Amino acid sequence: MDYRIEPLTPERFDDYVKPCWVPGEELEEGARLKRELVTRQLAEGFIGRILYVEGNPVGIAEALPLEIAPFKIAGRDTAVLHCVWVKPDWQGRGLARALIGEVRRAAHPGALAVFGFDYAGFMPAEFFLHLGFAELEERDRIKLLYIRPEGAPSDEPPRITWLPRNYRPALKPGKLVVEVFVDHHCPYAALIASRVVSAARELDPERIEVLVHDVSLRSDTLRLGKSLGVFANGEELFLGPLPRDEVLELLRVKLESLE
Repeated sequence: MDYRIEPLTPERFDDYVKPCWVPGEELEEGARLKRELVTRQLAEGFIGRILYVEGNPVGIAEALPLEIAPFKIAGRDTAVLHCVWVKPDWQGRGLARALIGEVRRAAHPGALAVFGFDYAGFMPAEFFLHLGFAELEERDRIKLLYIRPEGAPSDEPPRITWLPRNYRPALKPGKLVVEVFVDHHCPYAALIASRVVSAARELDPERIEVLVHDVSLRSDTLRLGKSLGVFANGEELFLGPLPRDEVLELLRVKLESLE
C-alpha cells in the first residue's frame, strides 16, 4: 500500500478537511472557521498531519500544546491529541497508528495525552490503550489517557492532571435549556449547532432555549467548564455530528420529560 504522511501547511488545508467531509454535508462554514483558527495556531505549536493513500487524503491527526489545548487539564510539557481519523475504507490497516507516531515525534520531547471514549463512535479508548497509553482517570464516561515521551523513565509521574469540575448548567424552571459547546477545530461544530437551533425552533421555541458557547480557545473552555458537546439541562445529549432527525427526536424526548 502506497501511503505518505505530510505536515499540515496553509497550502494543504483543503486536503486537511477532505477526510472528514461526508458527501452531502454542508461543511463550508465549518471548514472556513477551522481554517481561520488553525492558521493562527500553527504559529503557536499546533501539530497537524495528513495521511495520503495513493495520492488521496484519507486521514488526519492533530494535537495542540497543552497551553492552547481547549480541554480541562493542567500540567506541563504535554501535547493533547484533538482528533485522529482515518476514513472507514482505510481503517484496520495500521494507518491511524502511523499518524499518531508522526504526531508523537513532532511533539517530542513532550508527553502525549488524549481523551478516549467507549460510546461516541470515534476516538475509542481501547485503541489508545492498545498503543500503550495508560488511563489516568475516567470522568463522565470520558477517559483521560496518557503516554510518556519515548525514553522517559518508566516511573516518571504523569505531567498532567484533570482540573476540578466547574461546569454550572443553565437551568430555568419549565424550560429545556440546551447548551451547545462548539469547538471549531472540528469542522462539524457549526453544523451541529445549526441543527440543534433548527430542531428547537421546529419543536417548541417557547419552551426550548438554545445557548451556543464557543470553546475553541482554552480560556473559554476553562471559564465555561466544558469542551465540545451538547447538553440538555446539564445532561449530555450527544457528542459529535448527528442527522437532524435524530437531533429532533432527542430534543422531543427531553422536552416530554419536563411534562
